Amino acid sequence: KISGTGNEWTVHTVGESECRAFAGWINRMLEGDADLRHLLPLGEADLFDKLSDGLVLCKLVNCAVPNTVHERAINKAELVGGSGGAAAGYRRHENLVLAINSAESIGCCVVNIGAKDISERRQHIVLGLLWQIIRIGLVKDITLAQHRELAALLLPGETVEELRQLSPEDLLLRWVNHQLDRAGCAKRLRNFREDIEDCEAYAYLLPQVAPAQRRRDLIPAGQVLALPSSDRLERARLVLGNAAKLDAAVFVQPEDVAGASEAGRNREKLNLAFVANLFNHYPAMDSNVNGGNGTDGAFEELDNQESLEERTYRNWMNSLGVNPYVKDLYSDLRNGLILLSLLDIIRPGVAPWSKVCRQFAPAAGRRLFQWQANCNYVVDSARAAGLPMTNIGAEDIRDGDRKLTLALAFQLLRAYTLGLLARLRCGSDGGDSGERQQRIEEQQILEWANSRLHSAGKRRRLAGFKDPSIADGLVILDLLDAIKPRRINWAAAEAAVDPLDRARYILSAARMLGARIFTLPEHVVQVNKNMMMTLFACLMVLDLQLNQQQHGN
Repeated sequence: KISGTGNEWTVHTVGESECRAFAGWINRMLEGDADLRHLLPLGEADLFDKLSDGLVLCKLVNCAVPNTVHERAINKAELVGGSGGAAAGYRRHENLVLAINSAESIGCCVVNIGAKDISERRQHIVLGLLWQIIRIGLVKDITLAQHRELAALLLPGETVEELRQLSPEDLLLRWVNHQLDRAGCAKRLRNFREDIEDCEAYAYLLPQVAPAQRRRDLIPAGQVLALPSSDRLERARLVLGNAAKLDAAVFVQPEDVAGASEAGRNREKLNLAFVANLFNHYPAMDSNVNGGNGTDGAFEELDNQESLEERTYRNWMNSLGVNPYVKDLYSDLRNGLILLSLLDIIRPGVAPWSKVCRQFAPAAGRRLFQWQANCNYVVDSARAAGLPMTNIGAEDIRDGDRKLTLALAFQLLRAYTLGLLARLRCGSDGGDSGERQQRIEEQQILEWANSRLHSAGKRRRLAGFKDPSIADGLVILDLLDAIKPRRINWAAAEAAVDPLDRARYILSAARMLGARIFTLPEHVVQVNKNMMMTLFACLMVLDLQLNQQQHGN
C-alpha cells in the first residue's frame, strides 16, 4: 500500500489481515467496556479513525499489563467528542500522549512515534504500535518462571538456563513440537510461515491440547489431512473450525494459515499470536515436571519472581528498541550485546563493535569465552562513558550476578536520564562527563524541583529523593501542576482508595502531560530512592522540553 503524508510519499505495506486481526482482538478484549460503547466494534474500515482519540489505545495497554493507565487519567467520551472544538481536540491529544508513554513504560519501542502519527492515521505506525502492545500481552507470561512445566521442553544435555534464554517465539515452537510428538505426528515446526501452510501441525495440535471432554467435538487430524495437500485453504477452514469450538479462533483466517509465507502480508506474526493465545488457554503440560540435567539450582531460581526494579529496567531497555528483546534481566544480559547497545545509545561510538562477537559458538566452553570478551568491552565502555563500575567486573555480568547486574542496570538508566537533561540544558551532546557531573546533576534536580514549587506558590518542598513525604504523592502532584498548570485532576487524586491507587493516578497524569517515565506506583509509596531520582529527573526533562517548545526551539 502507498501512503502519503504532507509532501512526502513512502511505500509501506499495510496488511488487510493485520487490520482485521487486530480489530477482532481489540473487540474481543474490550467487549462490554461502557466507556467504549460508541466505538466498538472496530472494523477494518474504521480501525484507524476509532483509534484516533486515544481511548481504545489506553484501554488496550491495560489489557496487556493491567493497571498501567489509571482510568481517571483518561479523557472519556464526553470530553473528547467531535463537537467539543479545540478543547476536545486537546484532550484527544492528551489521551494519545498518555497511551504512547504508557505503552513505552511496559516495554514498547515508541521511538519516533508521536500523537500526530496516530491522529493523522499513519497506518503502518499505528499497526506497529498495536502489534507491540498486543504481543506484550500475549507473551508476557510465556516464561519458565510462570510455567515451570515448560522444563519438559528441555532437550537432551540442555540446561534450564539455556532454555530460559529462548525467545517466546522459540519457546512456542518448542511447545508445538512437543505437543506434535505427544500426538504421534512426525512433523516439526521451524517457523510460523511455510511450515504451517499445509495445516498438518494445527490439525494435530488443536485436538492434542483440547480438554478431553471437548476433544470429541473436534474434527480428527486424519480427516483434515485426508484432503489433498493442494487444498490447503479447505484444510485451514477445518482446523480453524476446531479452534472456534475451543473459542480460540483469533488473529487468523484460513488464508492467513494457507498463505502464511506470502510476501508482504505479515502473516507470520498473526500465526504466532494465534499459537500464543492457544498456549495461554490450553498449555496442556504436565505440572509435576522437575528440573533435570544437573540444573536443580537453576530450576529453583525460577521461583524468584521478577522484582519491581527488574521489571522497570527491562521495560526501559526494551523501550529503546534493543535487539534481542529483553525477557530476563540476568540471563539476557550475560553475552554483553544488549549492554553494549545501551552504552552506545548513552554515549554514541563508545562500543567497539568491530571487536565485539555477535555470533556465538554452540559449544558451551567456547561460548562462555566469547561472552567474557564481550563483557570486558562492556566494563571498558561503561568506564569510558563515565559510569561508576566499582566492584562490577566482566565475570559478574557474564555469570548473571543478580545484585551487580541490577546495580549496573540502574547506572545505565541513571546515565541515560541525566544525559537527556544535560543535552536539553546545554543544547549540546552533554558537556562534562563522569561521576562529577552526575553528582552535580542530582543536586540540581532537587534545586530545580524546589524552585519550581516555590515559583508556583506551592508550600511543599523536597528534602531529598528519600524524603518520606514523597510517599503520599502530593509533592509530585504539586510539581506536575507547576510544570503544566490546571491540567491535574485534583478530584481524581483525592478519590484514590489508597496510596497505591493515588500513585497510579499520579504516574498516569505525568505521562499524560508528556513525561516518559518507567517508575512504578510501588516505587512512589515505598519512596525508592533510585527510582525517585529518575522520576524527578524525567519531570525536569519534561519541564525543559516544554520551555523549549514555548520558545520555539
